[in-house]
Amino acid sequence: MFISKESFSKLSNSFHMPLHALVGAVSGYLFWYFQPGYGLLPSLLLGAVGAVLPDADHLFYIFTYGRKTDYAKNLRHFLRNKQLLGFQKFVIENHKFNTGIYSHNLVTLLIAVVFFSYFAFVQENYGAAIFTLGMITHYSYDIFEDWLLLGRINPNWFLLFKREKINTPVFLKKVFVFTKLIRFFPNILSSFPLVYGYFLANDFSLTLKEVGFIFLAAFLFSPIFYGAIYIMDDIRDLESDKKHPVKRHGRAIASGEVSVATARRIFKILLFFSFVFALLLSNVLFLALAAFLVINLLYLFFLRKIPVSDIVMTTVLHSMKLITGLVLASASPLNFPAIIITDVLAYLSIAAGKKVREHKEGYAQSMLDTNYADYLTIFQYLVYVLSITYLIRTFGEPGLFYRIVVMVVALSMTVLYKPKTAMRSLVDFLSYGDDREGTFTRVFNIKLWKREKRS
Repeated sequence: MFISKESFSKLSNSFHMPLHALVGAVSGYLFWYFQPGYGLLPSLLLGAVGAVLPDADHLFYIFTYGRKTDYAKNLRHFLRNKQLLGFQKFVIENHKFNTGIYSHNLVTLLIAVVFFSYFAFVQENYGAAIFTLGMITHYSYDIFEDWLLLGRINPNWFLLFKREKINTPVFLKKVFVFTKLIRFFPNILSSFPLVYGYFLANDFSLTLKEVGFIFLAAFLFSPIFYGAIYIMDDIRDLESDKKHPVKRHGRAIASGEVSVATARRIFKILLFFSFVFALLLSNVLFLALAAFLVINLLYLFFLRKIPVSDIVMTTVLHSMKLITGLVLASASPLNFPAIIITDVLAYLSIAAGKKVREHKEGYAQSMLDTNYADYLTIFQYLVYVLSITYLIRTFGEPGLFYRIVVMVVALSMTVLYKPKTAMRSLVDFLSYGDDREGTFTRVFNIKLWKREKRS
């Protein structure tokens, strides 16, 4: 005899949290069945806790980012008046129609699946694996429950928060806009120093466990964590980005494809889960993310007022990625001075070159006198010559491949960098995720646009 839809609805709504705990405990039991050495009781408890924890976001919603909604106001009213039965009844009858919970989305589910795979099959950290498996069961059960009770999947799973219905073409468009919002392609490329530093510290001889670790760490660092950082930066620079020839088309917020309110919601999701999973993966990675966040906040709200601070800060943050990769491999950066110094010098030249171009085109706000670009050009070339000299002097030191690559990129911003060339498009694409010439955006099927002529 099958249970009816109405009966399942009443049962599920009345025992929502206990059912999640039960399903999580069952997942813990199944894990223990295949890996009995971990222990039955810890498996049951971790599975249940992992399955219940995601619902904590409902409380965050009620008291923080969703506090202005009628749903949250009603629940706070019940709590203030100690009407717990009314609170429970209102939640049971309305929680399925609340599509504003940030954590309940397919991106979160994907991240949980990736980390479960790593914890279970690579790191053999069975406690963390069971915990993340419990989270997977929570999200999977909620998706199944949506489909069964509502006949459809709620829009929040597709990052369409506070929507009532899903339109498939709109969803696909949102996916592309999302990749644009977090600057997915430049973000992936920017994680190269992190991965290379880890490989270099291990002398390019890694076990499957180590390979799994560094690629999960890189995925978490970029695009997840740095996707949030870029969103924060784009919100802060919205007005200036609208005046930039590339950014006003290549940035999702400046182009109007994503509202500031939506961007802030996605920023909170990415930032929160990047720190949660970083803590599960590695204490060193967690501390590194904290350091990157603090430095970026200092720059955005304080240091950017200082002339040429953006050049210095982008250089420091880029080289920190390389150092983070070394530290994640338990290696001392002091043992690799040549690659770090070359990276700092070359990227200082790159950052200066980008600023020179923007200043000459009238899109960079000069905080110095009218000769700013000329002085910066001289500085750019001097630093590049110094980096070339240092590279030759330390030719036999570790990390030669990386040092040559970064020197070639720096060269593209000095001698080889000319308008209307593929190199110009490459630099635009790496910097902004879009390019004015269309050379690289064509490859990724991004809507093309032509640079408007300045009068």
